[in-house]
Amino acid sequence: MMNVINNKNDLTKCSFQQFIFPFTLEGNKIETFVKNLLEDNFVFLNLKDMNQQGGFYGDHKVLHRKLEKYFMPYIEPILFPSSSKQKEGLRRFTKKLDVGCTFESPYLNTPFIINSIDIFICPFHIGMMNLRVTLPEGLSYNDVLYFGDTFRILEPIADDEEKTKIGCRKNEYKQVKDFIFKELLPPLEEYMDEEQADPSYFGSLPFFIDERMYVISYIALPEYRNISKNDLYRASDLNGYDSDGEPYIGATNPDYIERYYQERVYDRWAKETYYVTSVYHFACVTKATGKLEQQLASEMYGQHFYAVLLYFYYKIVLLKLAHEHSRIDVEKDQTSTEQLIFMITEFSAKYLFTEVNSTATGKELFKMTDETFRIAPLYKEVKETLSYLYQNQDKLAGKSSNYLLQILTIYTVISGIFGMNLYIEDWKGKLTWREYLNYTIYEWVAVFVTTTGLVISSLLGFFFLKKWLQEKRSRKKKML
Repeated sequence: MMNVINNKNDLTKCSFQQFIFPFTLEGNKIETFVKNLLEDNFVFLNLKDMNQQGGFYGDHKVLHRKLEKYFMPYIEPILFPSSSKQKEGLRRFTKKLDVGCTFESPYLNTPFIINSIDIFICPFHIGMMNLRVTLPEGLSYNDVLYFGDTFRILEPIADDEEKTKIGCRKNEYKQVKDFIFKELLPPLEEYMDEEQADPSYFGSLPFFIDERMYVISYIALPEYRNISKNDLYRASDLNGYDSDGEPYIGATNPDYIERYYQERVYDRWAKETYYVTSVYHFACVTKATGKLEQQLASEMYGQHFYAVLLYFYYKIVLLKLAHEHSRIDVEKDQTSTEQLIFMITEFSAKYLFTEVNSTATGKELFKMTDETFRIAPLYKEVKETLSYLYQNQDKLAGKSSNYLLQILTIYTVISGIFGMNLYIEDWKGKLTWREYLNYTIYEWVAVFVTTTGLVISSLLGFFFLKKWLQEKRSRKKKML
């Protein structure tokens, strides 16, 4: 770890951050959750409602027309469903807050504003919370990075993290988790899938255990400020202050920083504006002025936010599908295997697209995000899983068909040997139990074959129909 110089004049003009936290939802409680959100003054985002363009973003505005046209036509229904009942899309419910809060820690004491909070209800029982925070003018670059790195920790582990306090509406919280889920949100635990959530991590997905929220930042610096590669590397990892309260950078090798810069920094508009992407943080660091500054801020709330959100969602679902496969006993859980095959096929066909943006800039910028989140390797793993599941299903289906064919062949051969017409004629009239006593052993075998054949055929038909109806219902429930 290498310390950097703390320049007291290194102040930001404007900065805001968004914090995204994923969780898993109980399938049969999702619509109840939606109903409660609407009752708690959350509103469904509808791009046709132009009054929503400036209601949730502090002093900034997101133009719905630009937001809609930024993405490919097949992406729009996913990101911007037209109705709160359209379960196939990422339904966004937003609540305007504009509430002032305070942040106290060993190395930074500052007020901040919670502008609004989003809840995204997504297919495959995934939920995502997004919190919009505006920081005051005049914080240093170090302060902004430190705030983002500390505030994203839901449950503190280190000693300095445990000394952080958040004040809001005369209440004080020692954990960000308590602040968000007690002060800002209605009770969330009752809608979460307890079987999926790890009891040691609040709301965490078992395949995505990390008690830290993903951060999206916009940091506007003065015109005279030189933006160095070290600054951008620090932004990628949210390197604020070290354990001694000194500004730091988490790498000492200039060659490593250079390689990182080449892979993770989008510098089309250098030396004025840079975009940085990492597994923790997506940031716009700029010293633009005037209308361009407003435009960049709007894009971080709008187009860029949604692009990052989509790739983040891709990563979560792909990890979920891989995790589902690890839990399945392919030999025993044939129904679960078939459901997983359906889920992978549905996700690949309806949701996962390589081309998301309709602009050249968007394609270049979010290709880096795609690579950072490792979407292609994760998808390759899921496709290999799908191929493996198909092969095993074919083998199991072949075995089942062979067993059934053997049973039917045995019944057919025995029926042919004994000639069913010899005793079925007796059944046309009224047959008493005493007359059965006069049957020969061969006739008893024929009776057994006939009755068991009818029973087995009826049971097979019943269970086939029952299984077909259950699978038809459970497939959609598993996804929506």
